[in-house]
Amino acid sequence: MSKLKQQTLALASLLQTTTLVEQLASTGTCDSKSNEVSLKSIISNSTKVDEVFSSPKELSIGLGALTKAFGKKSKSMQNVIFYSLALINLEKKLMKDPALLSQISGEIDLIKKQDFFEIGHSNSLARLAELYKTTLGELNPRIMVSGEQVYLSNQHTANHIRALLLAGIRAVSLWKSQGGRTWQLLLNKKKTLKLVNTMDF
Repeated sequence: MSKLKQQTLALASLLQTTTLVEQLASTGTCDSKSNEVSLKSIISNSTKVDEVFSSPKELSIGLGALTKAFGKKSKSMQNVIFYSLALINLEKKLMKDPALLSQISGEIDLIKKQDFFEIGHSNSLARLAELYKTTLGELNPRIMVSGEQVYLSNQHTANHIRALLLAGIRAVSLWKSQGGRTWQLLLNKKKTLKLVNTMDF
């Protein structure tokens, strides 16, 4: 797999998590298959995109969002891009704080070992949400998710959103491990779109 393809798929995994966040915040539900794939990536140790995700089909929502991100943007797409850039900045801060990084890694290892519930189970979401809230959620500026108050004020939905933001941090980390850089997004725009158009998703 080429470097650009790995970077593109990792970037798609970020946009997939933030698209799911946008779906939850505005409708209270999100695509279940993509949700499971994104949440499971949190407990994968691999830095190889093809080991974290079995095929581009698992990232269909993210790849679709990637093509929209480079085109004319709707309000919801603007939110998706905003959350994605905010997560890239948040991951940068996390990398400068080894103690916080170690705390998060340790807690995720515990969650993996205890595996009583499926990753999408409300108990798992609550635990992942608490981890996000007490670590990354304390860093400024905090990511402010906008949407319908009736969904944002629902505890289960709020937990789900935080768990997906944690998956988003994992996606940024994966993208960076493949050499992904923010400035490349503009320089590689045409190449990336051409590549996405050749993928079967």
